[in-house]
Amino acid sequence: PHCATPHPAGGILVGDSATREVYWIEKQGSEPKPLTNGYIGIPMALAVSPDGKSLYVGDAEKRATFRLPIEGGKCELVARVNARGFAFEPSGKLLAITPDAEAVQRIDVASGDVETVVGDRPYQFPNSICWAGDQGFVTDTYGRCIWRFTADGKTEKWHEGAPLERPVGIAATETTILVADPKLKQVFEFDLESKEVKTRL
Repeated sequence: PHCATPHPAGGILVGDSATREVYWIEKQGSEPKPLTNGYIGIPMALAVSPDGKSLYVGDAEKRATFRLPIEGGKCELVARVNARGFAFEPSGKLLAITPDAEAVQRIDVASGDVETVVGDRPYQFPNSICWAGDQGFVTDTYGRCIWRFTADGKTEKWHEGAPLERPVGIAATETTILVADPKLKQVFEFDLESKEVKTRL
């Protein structure tokens, strides 16, 4: 599995490249329920719409972003965006981090229109993205850092180096960001104001 996100009805959604499918696991011990009938090739990113009715999937094989009903069903093309991570802005538009030159892209999920927020590939190996308040954050696995960016595309290193070794997953609360580092088998919590860091595992 490359990606996972909570399901609004409980349990988790998991994207698995080995079986070329996205699954809903309702609770511990439940049999994974396939949702796309094998349509998705290599699911790398998942996001649930703010209303909880749709699931967005970034497919690395098709280099595109798709949408399907949260309960599963037919996938429809939203945009030709090769996403590795997703985050919804308060406006309802979907931000995608990509491995391409257009590093952060903004998708209007209603129209399918796409605009580049951060271009010129400033990140070494971007992996995940989150949105917190009026700013976004990106994990850079090879750069051993967290980048910050604004809605108008300005980006800068927000934290670099220790305690991070290979930051991958990232998520936001109202006051902190949580960063998963699989090399260290740890989740770090950073205060958004002070940048004070503590371990969560």
